[in-house]
Amino acid sequence: MHIISQVHSRACSLIKMATVPEPKRKTCSYSFHREPLTPLIELGSLVTDDRLKSFVGRYGDILTVLKTVVDPVPLQTLLQFYDPELRCFTFQDYQLAPTLEEYSILLSIPIQHQTPFLDVPKEVDFRLIARALRLSVKEVSDSWKSSGDVVGLPLKFLLRVAREEAEKGSWEAFHAQLAVMIHGIVLFPSMPNFVDHAAISIFIGRNPVPTLLADTYYAIHSRHGKGGAIRCCLPLLFKWFMSLLPAGGPFVDTQSTLKWTQRVMSLTSYDIRWQSYRMDVRDVIVSCGGFRNVPLVGTKGCINYNPVLSLRQLGFVMSRRPLEAEVVESVYFEKRTDPAKLEQIGRAWKFVEAKDGSVLGKKFAIAMPDYTDWVKKRVETLLLPYDRMEPLQEQPPLVLADSVPAEHYKQALMENRRLREKEQDTQMELYKAKADKLHLAHQLREVQGEDASRTRGNV
Repeated sequence: MHIISQVHSRACSLIKMATVPEPKRKTCSYSFHREPLTPLIELGSLVTDDRLKSFVGRYGDILTVLKTVVDPVPLQTLLQFYDPELRCFTFQDYQLAPTLEEYSILLSIPIQHQTPFLDVPKEVDFRLIARALRLSVKEVSDSWKSSGDVVGLPLKFLLRVAREEAEKGSWEAFHAQLAVMIHGIVLFPSMPNFVDHAAISIFIGRNPVPTLLADTYYAIHSRHGKGGAIRCCLPLLFKWFMSLLPAGGPFVDTQSTLKWTQRVMSLTSYDIRWQSYRMDVRDVIVSCGGFRNVPLVGTKGCINYNPVLSLRQLGFVMSRRPLEAEVVESVYFEKRTDPAKLEQIGRAWKFVEAKDGSVLGKKFAIAMPDYTDWVKKRVETLLLPYDRMEPLQEQPPLVLADSVPAEHYKQALMENRRLREKEQDTQMELYKAKADKLHLAHQLREVQGEDASRTRGNV
């Protein structure tokens, strides 16, 4: 009788849990404005295959960022999971946070272990700007304008001179002018149709990744809970988020039948595409100077982020808990309001601490139970923004026989999935290589045909 009573009590509890809605956190509506990019995309198409390697080698893969079509719905969903205290996105049993290393690899731009952009120079050095943009000092000084509370060069002027350089075949000058426009309009947007002094200074400094990450975190953090416009490099944030989501299977198959929020809420840590092989991260910047995390200076303000939260994301085993001791120091303020703090951050970046795999631990994206439990407890405090969903794909069992530890089984499953995904990626690369080969062969035949026609015409 006692056993029956216990079973009945348990059943009632389950029914109660199923009928009482779980408390949820408040959601906000965000907007993602981007300037019309058609003129820049048209100019970008002039960087043909024979010149692309040189462009990417000097300025990074910013043309891909320029051409990235941003779907606002995934970003709108992502921002609802922002955890302002920890500077990350906290989901049901995992956390995500953009990192310096990921942004660096997505852009093909190395992170310089030196002081990044701190502030716009007080005096405008027209000679330096003219040299960087392959223009005369007079052209720069005569075209220098103000827009709102910033100064810089109008996009209309830069488009004109870039077209002129392309017509002359002055490709080095054209590349520099195209790159600075992408910096001002896409990477570091400020005013419409305007490339401001900050973007030009970052372009000249050749170390944009820390500033890009700073602007991303600052834009999200400053608008958290308020809604409104998010102004940062949206294509890069979008590419980062999409790179972690399943690229096939039920998540993709249900895109026409389930909302984005439902699809994301169906994901567990097992479904995420951890970067263990897609991004070969050997060293991770974990702190700077006296800071226990990484302080970042953006074009609008300063903020820190906590790389320790992203070790699993970068492919390392997550087992060290609790995390609170690693994320105690917060930095968040507008640049103009605290020059002393700004100077302190600048000094800290002269002493970058990067740790390699031998220190960080085994290179495999597995989370130990203590980490997963810690995240779930964090969720109880933070709450989730949407109703939970059943996983769309089969999950590994929580408990196995004593002879087969559950984490080892999960690791084997993830390794098997990793190999399948790698095979798919390799097949796509092979398909692209074959298509490129056919395209080049077609171009060669066209050139040979033109040469033959000219030869016949001269006979």
